[in-house]
Amino acid sequence: MSNEHAPKILIVGAGGIGGLALDLIVPALEKVQQHCFITIMDGDKVEDANLGHQRFSKADVGFFKTEALVRKFQGLEHVHCVSNTDNLRDREQLQNFDYIIIGVDRPHPRRLVHTTNVPWIDLRSTGDGHLYFTNDSDASLVNLMTPDHEPASCQIAGAIDAGNIQFGYVNAAAAAATWIMGHLREQPPLRERMSSIVFGELKFPEVKA
Repeated sequence: MSNEHAPKILIVGAGGIGGLALDLIVPALEKVQQHCFITIMDGDKVEDANLGHQRFSKADVGFFKTEALVRKFQGLEHVHCVSNTDNLRDREQLQNFDYIIIGVDRPHPRRLVHTTNVPWIDLRSTGDGHLYFTNDSDASLVNLMTPDHEPASCQIAGAIDAGNIQFGYVNAAAAAATWIMGHLREQPPLRERMSSIVFGELKFPEVKA
């Protein structure tokens, strides 16, 4: 495939989910020689608090998260990675992408992605749990599960200080990689899912017709 027709993929969020998703997706696509452009968007800089459950080292502290992540993948033959140090605030920032992966901790950017007409996957995690929706999910269920709330880390409050880092975000990132590989290779799409590493599959609430 030539670069002229290479798909353009956007990952919104460079934290636990987005950063790991990039780390999974880029080597996989490079290995199968899939020409594509991957942009990762996030306005945050690396802090000490991010170490341990995000894809950064002590040397990355103070740098933009997206720049630290993309730096590892320069000079690949098939996959071109781009750092975008803006936060997602309006729909115009989503134009010209063929696929969108979102793994952020706020409802507003999620809702912006939900309004697009390109394939998307919305990934979330708290503690050892994860869930995701796609553009094929029931819109009523997606709306019900996207209420207003304050930003929330994938780590339960106090977990890091207690030494109890949890890994639900890993499953969310793996779902993102599976989803994009499936789309690019025309495999059956993923369906929405909610599960816990400890408790297994969880049920979504019923949506009234």
